[in-house]
Amino acid sequence: MLTVMLIWVYVIITTYLVGYGFLTSFTGWRGMSRKKAGHVSKTYEIRFKESYLMAGVVLLTIFAQVYSLCSGVGLVANILVIIACALIAIYYRAEILDDIYEMTRRLGQKGTWIIYLAVFCIMAYGTSHGFMHYDSDLYHAQAIHWIEDYGIVKGLGNLHVRLAYNSAAFPLSALFSMSFLGKQSYHVMAGFFALLLAWQCVDIRNAYRRGHFVISDFARIAAIYYLFTIYDEMMAPASDYFLSTLVFYIMIHWLDMNVKHEKSYVPYILLSLLGVFAITVKLSAAPLLLLSIIPIHRLLTDRTKEKMAAFWISVGLAFLIALPFLIRNVVISGWLLYPVTMLDFFGFSWKIPKGVAQFDAKEIRTFGKGYNDVAAYGDVSFAQWVPRWFSQIGGISKVMLILSIVAAAVYIAYLLYFIFVIAGQKVQDLQKSEKTKVFDISHHSMMNMADFFTIGGTLLGCLLFWFLSAPLIRYGVVYIWLVPAVILGRMFIIVFNRFGENVKAVIMKTLAALFLMWLLYKGVNLVLEDTGRFDVKYLAEQQDYGTYSTDTFELEGITFYYPTEGDQVGYYPFPAATHDLTGEVELMGKELSSGFITTTN
Repeated sequence: MLTVMLIWVYVIITTYLVGYGFLTSFTGWRGMSRKKAGHVSKTYEIRFKESYLMAGVVLLTIFAQVYSLCSGVGLVANILVIIACALIAIYYRAEILDDIYEMTRRLGQKGTWIIYLAVFCIMAYGTSHGFMHYDSDLYHAQAIHWIEDYGIVKGLGNLHVRLAYNSAAFPLSALFSMSFLGKQSYHVMAGFFALLLAWQCVDIRNAYRRGHFVISDFARIAAIYYLFTIYDEMMAPASDYFLSTLVFYIMIHWLDMNVKHEKSYVPYILLSLLGVFAITVKLSAAPLLLLSIIPIHRLLTDRTKEKMAAFWISVGLAFLIALPFLIRNVVISGWLLYPVTMLDFFGFSWKIPKGVAQFDAKEIRTFGKGYNDVAAYGDVSFAQWVPRWFSQIGGISKVMLILSIVAAAVYIAYLLYFIFVIAGQKVQDLQKSEKTKVFDISHHSMMNMADFFTIGGTLLGCLLFWFLSAPLIRYGVVYIWLVPAVILGRMFIIVFNRFGENVKAVIMKTLAALFLMWLLYKGVNLVLEDTGRFDVKYLAEQQDYGTYSTDTFELEGITFYYPTEGDQVGYYPFPAATHDLTGEVELMGKELSSGFITTTN
């Protein structure tokens, strides 16, 4: 736990400084400043201070990916980060001191700092030990090990096809693994993403104070539930946890801005760019690009030179975020987006055979449908797998999936009714009509219909994409929870706002009491579950990857390891494959860094 906390402090300092330096510069670029009367530009003020941390995370991930193209991501990479942070701290020293003073003042109000510190300690304890994700000992650990030692190796996916599953989460994990210290490779970044989300969820306490709900409250409740479910697993560097916490973060932040009627397009651009980053963490987040419709519409409506400059800067930054990820894909697998074979642009010698990639993609889909035998069930019909898949879903996940279906129906009804009303009335009459209070946007707890349709449609698009590609619950849990939270949450607010103040007060007190009881129940359960695996050493250290019995084979005189049972090998020994690859794979040279090619085309 102590080790996790120390690394997190280092992560917070570096990401804050890098993020502060970038956002302070970014808001001064052409098109990113607001025009006031007399054509005077006013720099956009970053209202959400965690934005500095998240911007720093994105930038340092890009750095780690780019650096991995040249060398292993370890001590030298961290030295470069520290130098950059020192320069930023010196250049912006006055502004940073003012910002820290302001944050300290806010945290000091009513003992707020105690809450954030408590969350920090609780999340650090959860990240210190728990259950290692199966895939982490299967390939996540080895992928991070390769990045730490070599950065990137051509055709690495030929050694272990899962190593071709590139994710921006792995270079970031390698950057902060501290493996160069020689103790162990720490895996704290999935927990750090969960920490940022947990801090964001602290604002749920404002619901009772304000006396009414805003739509982001429901998203926060869903996020809190998710954090409880992964609390004993978030120590693992699984990309699923990075992505889900990131999507929750994006949607909550976006909803917060909507209910506050944020007028500047700058924060929407930044969140859209964060959505691009989410796709580099895991391709299943691709539908998040639909959110960019909102800032694009704002930029292209009543366009000016400044708006067009902002548009092209945003496009350039999105390309900058995606490019290192795409390059790593090509080098590792020979494919632009492995295992997608439609985008077949390259003919490199280290390219994973097309048949292997297609079978791999089919295996992912089949596994997501609840089958392990690809040969027998790879082509199972929709009518066959859906009932079986649904019957295997248990507990709260099934309830939320049903609510997601209900929410989808409500969304479609909203959309059709809105189109019908628009067809018969002018927009200005629509907002005044007593018969269409459902479209009232004056209340702070609501958001305008265009944004609601965009956000709701994006979430439904993500849910549908997940369902039609690889519908394993842990892949899509974030969408299963967010769809009803946003769509049905809006319905709840509409109904709630029609009650009198006395009734509202009773409802708020009742729900607040139920919420606190639920938190207590979940907290007690976590404590009881943890007692069975508690070990005092984890108060100082972090639980390491798993260890397994292995055998060896050789390629060009270099020893490789593979498990004697199953397919997991953990972080050590290294390098490892799933089985003896003699006669199946060859080194492209005499060194590990030379790359791998398959001999079974």
